[in-house]
Amino acid sequence: MENSMETFELLDMTTNIGYWMLVHGAEIYRVEESIQRMAAAYGINEIDVFAIPSSLVVSIAQPDGHALTKTKRVLVHDLDFDKVDLLNNLSRQVCRECPGYQWVKQEMQAICNRPVYSFACQVFHFSLISFAFTLFFGGNFRDALFSIGMGALLKLLLSVLSRFQSGVFFTNLTGSFMVAVLAVLGVNISLADNMDKMIIGTLMNLVPGIGVTNSMRDFIAGDLIAGMIKLAEAILIATGIAVGVTLPLAYLRPILEAML
Repeated sequence: MENSMETFELLDMTTNIGYWMLVHGAEIYRVEESIQRMAAAYGINEIDVFAIPSSLVVSIAQPDGHALTKTKRVLVHDLDFDKVDLLNNLSRQVCRECPGYQWVKQEMQAICNRPVYSFACQVFHFSLISFAFTLFFGGNFRDALFSIGMGALLKLLLSVLSRFQSGVFFTNLTGSFMVAVLAVLGVNISLADNMDKMIIGTLMNLVPGIGVTNSMRDFIAGDLIAGMIKLAEAILIATGIAVGVTLPLAYLRPILEAML
Protein backbone atom coordinates (compact mmCIF):
# COMPACT_ATOMS: atom_id res chain seq x y z
CA MET A 1 0.00 0.00 0.00
CA GLU A 2 1.15 3.51 -0.70
CA ASN A 3 2.37 5.15 2.47
CA SER A 4 2.53 8.77 1.29
CA MET A 5 -0.29 11.17 2.04
CA GLU A 6 -0.77 14.89 1.62
CA THR A 7 -1.46 16.95 4.73
CA PHE A 8 -4.99 17.85 3.66
CA GLU A 9 -5.73 14.18 2.92
CA LEU A 10 -4.40 13.18 6.32
CA LEU A 11 -6.53 15.87 7.96
CA ASP A 12 -9.63 14.72 6.10
CA MET A 13 -9.01 11.04 6.88
CA THR A 14 -8.36 11.44 10.60
CA THR A 15 -11.23 13.90 11.08
CA ASN A 16 -13.73 11.64 9.33
CA ILE A 17 -12.71 8.57 11.32
CA GLY A 18 -13.03 10.57 14.54
CA TYR A 19 -16.37 11.99 13.41
CA TRP A 20 -17.90 8.57 12.77
CA MET A 21 -16.55 7.29 16.07
CA LEU A 22 -18.34 10.17 17.81
CA VAL A 23 -21.55 9.54 15.89
CA HIS A 24 -21.62 5.89 16.93
CA GLY A 25 -20.95 6.54 20.62
CA ALA A 26 -17.18 6.38 21.18
CA GLU A 27 -15.68 8.00 24.26
CA ILE A 28 -14.09 11.44 23.86
CA TYR A 29 -10.63 10.30 24.92
CA ARG A 30 -10.73 7.45 22.38
CA VAL A 31 -11.59 9.82 19.54
CA GLU A 32 -8.90 12.34 20.40
CA GLU A 33 -6.21 9.74 21.04
CA SER A 34 -6.99 7.84 17.82
CA ILE A 35 -6.65 11.00 15.71
CA GLN A 36 -3.40 11.99 17.39
CA ARG A 37 -1.86 8.53 16.96
CA MET A 38 -2.83 8.30 13.29
CA ALA A 39 -1.31 11.71 12.57
CA ALA A 40 1.87 10.76 14.45
CA ALA A 41 2.17 7.59 12.34
CA TYR A 42 2.47 9.81 9.24
CA GLY A 43 5.10 12.03 10.83
CA ILE A 44 2.85 14.81 12.12
CA ASN A 45 4.05 15.76 15.60
CA GLU A 46 2.01 18.92 16.14
CA ILE A 47 -1.72 18.25 16.00
CA ASP A 48 -4.49 19.66 18.16
CA VAL A 49 -7.79 17.83 18.60
CA PHE A 50 -10.85 19.13 20.42
CA ALA A 51 -13.87 16.84 20.63
CA ILE A 52 -17.18 17.12 22.41
CA PRO A 53 -20.34 15.09 21.69
CA SER A 54 -21.63 17.75 19.29
CA SER A 55 -18.46 18.93 17.55
CA LEU A 56 -14.98 17.89 16.42
CA VAL A 57 -12.10 20.24 15.56
CA VAL A 58 -8.76 18.98 14.22
CA SER A 59 -5.80 21.26 13.43
CA ILE A 60 -2.50 20.12 11.87
CA ALA A 61 0.58 22.34 11.80
CA GLN A 62 2.45 22.42 8.47
CA PRO A 63 6.23 22.78 8.09
CA ASP A 64 5.84 26.36 6.80
CA GLY A 65 4.19 27.38 10.08
CA HIS A 66 0.64 27.55 8.78
CA ALA A 67 -2.06 25.29 10.15
CA LEU A 68 -4.81 23.34 8.42
CA THR A 69 -8.01 23.03 10.42
CA LYS A 70 -11.18 21.05 9.84
CA THR A 71 -14.38 21.19 11.86
CA LYS A 72 -17.21 18.64 11.86
CA ARG A 73 -20.56 19.31 13.52
CA VAL A 74 -22.06 16.16 15.04
CA LEU A 75 -25.81 16.51 14.67
CA VAL A 76 -26.78 12.82 14.71
CA HIS A 77 -25.98 10.17 17.30
CA ASP A 78 -26.58 6.51 16.61
CA LEU A 79 -25.18 4.13 19.23
CA ASP A 80 -23.47 1.26 17.44
CA PHE A 81 -20.55 -0.21 19.38
CA ASP A 82 -19.82 -2.72 16.63
CA LYS A 83 -18.94 0.15 14.29
CA VAL A 84 -16.98 1.88 17.05
CA ASP A 85 -14.92 -1.28 17.48
CA LEU A 86 -14.32 -1.60 13.74
CA LEU A 87 -13.36 2.07 13.39
CA ASN A 88 -11.03 1.73 16.36
CA ASN A 89 -9.40 -1.30 14.72
CA LEU A 90 -9.08 0.65 11.47
CA SER A 91 -7.30 3.47 13.27
CA ARG A 92 -4.87 0.97 14.80
CA GLN A 93 -4.22 -0.56 11.38
CA VAL A 94 -3.56 2.91 9.99
CA CYS A 95 -1.01 3.48 12.74
CA ARG A 96 0.74 0.19 11.97
CA GLU A 97 0.76 0.21 8.16
CA CYS A 98 0.33 3.86 7.08
CA PRO A 99 -1.84 2.95 4.05
CA GLY A 100 -2.89 5.32 1.28
CA TYR A 101 -5.75 7.77 1.54
CA GLN A 102 -8.10 6.04 -0.91
CA TRP A 103 -7.74 2.66 0.79
CA VAL A 104 -8.58 4.11 4.22
CA LYS A 105 -11.54 6.00 2.73
CA GLN A 106 -12.93 2.82 1.19
CA GLU A 107 -12.52 0.86 4.42
CA MET A 108 -14.21 3.62 6.41
CA GLN A 109 -17.15 3.75 4.00
CA ALA A 110 -17.50 -0.02 4.16
CA ILE A 111 -17.70 0.12 7.95
CA CYS A 112 -20.23 2.96 7.98
CA ASN A 113 -22.40 1.17 5.38
CA ARG A 114 -22.52 -2.08 7.31
CA PRO A 115 -26.10 -3.34 7.75
CA VAL A 116 -27.86 -2.69 11.03
CA TYR A 117 -30.60 -4.68 12.72
CA SER A 118 -33.84 -4.67 10.75
CA PHE A 119 -36.79 -2.65 11.99
CA ALA A 120 -38.72 -5.84 12.79
CA CYS A 121 -35.79 -7.06 14.89
CA GLN A 122 -35.68 -3.75 16.79
CA VAL A 123 -39.43 -3.94 17.48
CA PHE A 124 -38.96 -7.49 18.76
CA HIS A 125 -36.18 -6.41 21.12
CA PHE A 126 -38.22 -3.48 22.47
CA SER A 127 -41.06 -5.92 23.19
CA LEU A 128 -38.71 -8.45 24.76
CA ILE A 129 -37.13 -5.82 27.02
CA SER A 130 -40.58 -4.63 28.12
CA PHE A 131 -41.70 -8.19 28.82
CA ALA A 132 -38.58 -9.12 30.81
CA PHE A 133 -38.35 -5.96 32.90
CA THR A 134 -42.07 -6.01 33.74
CA LEU A 135 -41.55 -9.46 35.26
CA PHE A 136 -38.30 -8.34 36.88
CA PHE A 137 -39.98 -5.45 38.68
CA GLY A 138 -42.72 -7.67 40.10
CA GLY A 139 -45.45 -7.67 37.46
CA ASN A 140 -47.43 -10.82 36.76
CA PHE A 141 -47.61 -12.71 33.47
CA ARG A 142 -50.66 -10.76 32.28
CA ASP A 143 -48.78 -7.51 32.82
CA ALA A 144 -45.75 -8.84 30.93
CA LEU A 145 -47.86 -9.95 27.97
CA PHE A 146 -49.54 -6.55 27.79
CA SER A 147 -46.10 -4.90 27.98
CA ILE A 148 -45.08 -6.69 24.78
CA GLY A 149 -47.59 -4.62 22.82
CA MET A 150 -46.57 -1.46 24.67
CA GLY A 151 -42.93 -2.01 23.79
CA ALA A 152 -43.74 -2.58 20.12
CA LEU A 153 -45.89 0.56 19.92
CA LEU A 154 -43.18 2.55 21.70
CA LYS A 155 -40.63 1.56 19.04
CA LEU A 156 -43.08 2.46 16.26
CA LEU A 157 -43.68 5.87 17.81
CA LEU A 158 -39.95 6.55 18.25
CA SER A 159 -39.37 5.61 14.61
CA VAL A 160 -42.01 8.09 13.44
CA LEU A 161 -40.64 10.87 15.66
CA SER A 162 -37.09 10.25 14.42
CA ARG A 163 -38.21 11.12 10.88
CA PHE A 164 -39.20 14.57 12.12
CA GLN A 165 -35.85 14.94 13.96
CA SER A 166 -37.61 15.64 17.24
CA GLY A 167 -35.41 16.64 20.16
CA VAL A 168 -34.59 14.15 22.89
CA PHE A 169 -36.87 15.88 25.41
CA PHE A 170 -39.96 15.88 23.19
CA THR A 171 -39.27 12.34 21.93
CA ASN A 172 -38.98 10.85 25.40
CA LEU A 173 -41.89 12.90 26.74
CA THR A 174 -44.14 11.66 23.93
CA GLY A 175 -42.98 8.06 24.26
CA SER A 176 -43.43 7.92 28.02
CA PHE A 177 -46.82 9.66 27.70
CA MET A 178 -48.04 6.98 25.31
CA VAL A 179 -46.73 4.18 27.56
CA ALA A 180 -48.49 5.62 30.61
CA VAL A 181 -51.76 6.06 28.69
CA LEU A 182 -51.64 2.45 27.47
CA ALA A 183 -50.89 1.16 30.96
CA VAL A 184 -53.78 3.12 32.48
CA LEU A 185 -56.16 1.89 29.78
CA GLY A 186 -54.94 -1.69 30.10
CA VAL A 187 -55.63 -1.82 33.83
CA ASN A 188 -58.98 -0.06 33.60
CA ILE A 189 -60.31 -2.43 30.93
CA SER A 190 -58.97 -5.42 32.89
CA LEU A 191 -56.34 -6.55 30.40
CA ALA A 192 -53.58 -6.14 33.01
CA ASP A 193 -53.23 -5.66 36.75
CA ASN A 194 -50.23 -3.50 37.70
CA MET A 195 -49.81 -0.31 35.71
CA ASP A 196 -46.74 0.80 37.64
CA LYS A 197 -44.84 -2.41 36.83
CA MET A 198 -45.76 -2.16 33.15
CA ILE A 199 -44.78 1.49 32.92
CA ILE A 200 -41.42 0.94 34.60
CA GLY A 201 -40.69 -2.19 32.59
CA THR A 202 -41.49 -0.60 29.23
CA LEU A 203 -39.71 2.67 29.96
CA MET A 204 -36.47 0.79 30.55
CA ASN A 205 -36.16 1.08 26.76
CA LEU A 206 -35.75 4.85 27.21
CA VAL A 207 -33.61 5.07 30.37
CA PRO A 208 -30.31 6.85 29.46
CA GLY A 209 -28.00 4.42 31.24
CA ILE A 210 -25.23 4.62 28.63
CA GLY A 211 -25.35 8.42 28.67
CA VAL A 212 -24.87 8.61 32.43
CA THR A 213 -22.08 6.01 32.34
CA ASN A 214 -20.21 7.78 29.55
CA SER A 215 -20.58 11.16 31.26
CA MET A 216 -19.01 9.78 34.45
CA ARG A 217 -16.20 8.24 32.42
CA ASP A 218 -15.54 11.58 30.71
CA PHE A 219 -15.48 13.35 34.08
CA ILE A 220 -12.94 10.86 35.39
CA ALA A 221 -10.83 11.20 32.23
CA GLY A 222 -10.79 14.98 32.68
CA ASP A 223 -13.06 15.81 29.74
CA LEU A 224 -15.30 18.04 31.83
CA ILE A 225 -17.14 19.79 28.98
CA ALA A 226 -18.03 16.50 27.29
CA GLY A 227 -19.07 15.01 30.64
CA MET A 228 -21.36 17.94 31.42
CA ILE A 229 -22.95 17.80 27.96
CA LYS A 230 -23.71 14.08 28.23
CA LEU A 231 -24.94 14.43 31.80
CA ALA A 232 -27.20 17.34 30.83
CA GLU A 233 -28.63 15.30 27.96
CA ALA A 234 -29.28 12.35 30.30
CA ILE A 235 -31.04 14.65 32.79
CA LEU A 236 -33.11 16.12 29.95
CA ILE A 237 -34.16 12.63 28.86
CA ALA A 238 -35.06 11.65 32.42
CA THR A 239 -37.09 14.84 32.84
CA GLY A 240 -38.99 14.16 29.63
CA ILE A 241 -39.80 10.64 30.83
CA ALA A 242 -40.97 11.90 34.21
CA VAL A 243 -43.21 14.61 32.75
CA GLY A 244 -44.66 12.26 30.14
CA VAL A 245 -45.62 9.66 32.75
CA THR A 246 -47.00 12.18 35.23
CA LEU A 247 -49.61 13.71 32.92
CA PRO A 248 -51.71 10.55 32.28
CA LEU A 249 -51.42 9.41 35.89
CA ALA A 250 -52.50 12.79 37.21
CA TYR A 251 -55.36 13.52 34.80
CA LEU A 252 -56.38 10.50 32.69
CA ARG A 253 -56.38 7.91 35.46
CA PRO A 254 -58.90 9.71 37.74
CA ILE A 255 -61.22 10.31 34.78
CA LEU A 256 -61.21 6.65 33.71
CA GLU A 257 -61.65 5.41 37.26
CA ALA A 258 -64.65 7.71 37.69
CA MET A 259 -66.18 6.53 34.40
CA LEU A 260 -65.54 2.84 34.98
